[in-house]
Amino acid sequence: MLRCTFLAVSLLCWAGAALGGTVVDATGRSIELPDHVARVLPAGPPAAILLAAIAPDLMLGWTSPVSDNARALLSPEAVKLPQVPRLTGRDDVSDKIAAPKPDLILDYGTIAPRYIDLAKATQQRTGVPTVLLDDSLAEVPHVFWLLGGIFHREERAETLARFAEAFLIMVRKPDFDARIVCARGPDGLNLVAPGTDLAESFTRAGWKLVAPPGQEPSRQASLDDVRLLDPDVIVFTDPAMRATLAQSEAWQSVRAVRDGHALIAPNMPFGWLDEPPSINRLLGLAWLGGGDPHTLAATFNAVVYGRSLTAPQLDALLSGAGSIQP
Repeated sequence: MLRCTFLAVSLLCWAGAALGGTVVDATGRSIELPDHVARVLPAGPPAAILLAAIAPDLMLGWTSPVSDNARALLSPEAVKLPQVPRLTGRDDVSDKIAAPKPDLILDYGTIAPRYIDLAKATQQRTGVPTVLLDDSLAEVPHVFWLLGGIFHREERAETLARFAEAFLIMVRKPDFDARIVCARGPDGLNLVAPGTDLAESFTRAGWKLVAPPGQEPSRQASLDDVRLLDPDVIVFTDPAMRATLAQSEAWQSVRAVRDGHALIAPNMPFGWLDEPPSINRLLGLAWLGGGDPHTLAATFNAVVYGRSLTAPQLDALLSGAGSIQP
């Protein structure tokens, strides 16, 4: 994966949002910015979460539905944003962005050929500057600093970047050799494979992730497959598994579930481990690294999402989570 540690260099190429300039994104392209960036269209959910944290007043809207329960945990500016078209790359996006009239399109994700091509094609077809930034966890502080310059939100960017740095370094590697399964989906049978983008939080936190053999980053499995893997810990990403674990004798026959080592990753307002894979994964990383979930949720929500949570909101958000390390 390409890295974008060179992003800070681009700050030398311009004089802020009010004056326009040139920015170098994670693809290495030099992109000319308009004199005034006031309307920013996120290309997908990861970019939308990033934008809602640093400049919700410039963001045109969410690219996927945000539930009322999730909106109740977000800043007042982010709560009122409508839903806007998502740029999928399957067709010409020119018509989709005609009404919003963005000054800039922001994409945030894996720096892979298909996404690089999509960013280039989107800019070519629409004439709107399209910036693609690397979503790897280590790059989060750099991304905030870069966007702070683009949007003239330097103070907010500094706060978020320093906060992200703290989350990146607070990880405590487990002092025991445990096998862990990350189970996605409402049935808990879509397992994250080690060494993939989806596994980044687990890898950085020092956990030994296990999954059935295969080529996909997220692999369909059966309960028998899970029993054969015999993990010490299972982390489920879908809250529906809370009821399933309580009622299913089959799941209760799995050692990790039977021994009380099955945890539900919080998913509000956004998933801690992915769904969508954006800056919200910092929470999952710190949690996997032994952080207290109540402290993490309270501080992250106040600083990044812009809303302080009440005690009942925290309790509801963290139901089934618990501390992942003893």
